[in-house]
Amino acid sequence: MECQEQEKELFSQEFEAAIKTVKEEKLLIGADMNGRVGKRRDGYQEVHGGHGFAIRNGDGDYLIEMAQSFELACMNTWFPKLDKYLTSYESGGVQSKIDYIMV
Repeated sequence: MECQEQEKELFSQEFEAAIKTVKEEKLLIGADMNGRVGKRRDGYQEVHGGHGFAIRNGDGDYLIEMAQSFELACMNTWFPKLDKYLTSYESGGVQSKIDYIMV
């Protein structure tokens, strides 16, 4: 979240290049992506299950669009959970879900 846009762009390029190297394998990504994909699917029914947390932010937009472009799904949005299990990060009383499993 604190990175400069240039650093984020470089990460995105390297991350997507690494994904492109996977050809005939199953791809599983588990990561703290610092993006919030939110509760709403908003046209991303193939990649978002509708059980996210809060509101999507800019980094979440990138994450969900990247997932769609590589035909991945953010799996931890596909299963309903109790509110206390929806978040993966808390700081200063603010909770968020920023850790994702993409398949």
